[in-house]
Amino acid sequence: MNVWFLLLNMLAHSGPCEMISGDQITGADLARALPMFSMLPRDAVLSYSPAPGGRRVFAPPELEVIAKKYGIAAPQGSKACFEWPLQPLDEGAVRAAIRESLAMPEARVEVLAMSRAQGPLGKLVFPLSGLSTSSNIDPSTPVTWKGEVLYHSSHRFGVWARVRVVATMTRVLATELILPGSAVTAKQVKQEMYDDFPLRNDVARSLDEVIGRVSRRAIRAELPVFRSDLMEPYQVQRGEIVQVTAISGAAQLSMEAVAQSSGRQGDTISLKNERSGKTFLARIEGKDRALVVVGPLAMPTRTQ
Repeated sequence: MNVWFLLLNMLAHSGPCEMISGDQITGADLARALPMFSMLPRDAVLSYSPAPGGRRVFAPPELEVIAKKYGIAAPQGSKACFEWPLQPLDEGAVRAAIRESLAMPEARVEVLAMSRAQGPLGKLVFPLSGLSTSSNIDPSTPVTWKGEVLYHSSHRFGVWARVRVVATMTRVLATELILPGSAVTAKQVKQEMYDDFPLRNDVARSLDEVIGRVSRRAIRAELPVFRSDLMEPYQVQRGEIVQVTAISGAAQLSMEAVAQSSGRQGDTISLKNERSGKTFLARIEGKDRALVVVGPLAMPTRTQ
């Protein structure tokens, strides 16, 4: 069969097409378009379906071959056309899909631009992975968000939208100067509501994640507290008495020692047994607690 002849017939077809809903065009589909093919087996696979936006046209020569194969008398000049049902992208659907992805029904989504090409009927989604920019942006900054229409189980049709997204969030502000190296107290911070990009993750959102942690730098009053400004406090301070557990095989010994350096959970620090005057290394296991494992069970630690 002449391929170019088929292509010309496909381009020439300008009438309405039958809507398809699967990967393959079957005998049932062709019978729906041309009733004279109702004798075809319903599950007979005749062709693959076109991509959304395209058409699959059965030109007269191809229909004659199908008719002859199944002993059907096909009228001369018959054609059949198939395509996916399409619809334009809807602003309301874009807003709803973004709110669903954010799990924030109250988020305010302004659609500035979006895909104009029609897409197949299906579920519209805008996954978080489709964002083209860092999440730590100003809420007034537009972002391009790639989405997709999920149709016929596993198929995806790409779409996009240019949007501004704002939600009312919480953040922590300093109420007075917080000096570097000091643990943040409850009177030094407050929580407030404000409008922000909902995926921003560099700002401390709750008092619980701030109070008791140590500031890495000076934070002036009325400025927001960022997560990168803070670090966990030392669980052992230099000069403190530490309860040390020493394990060797089945034997276990507890004793007190003086910390020769400061550290956090998992750090290895130097301690001194004041009775013997000996210095040794132990791993911090909690507040003023440390562990020494002697022999093959010893685990790697990070040294302070």
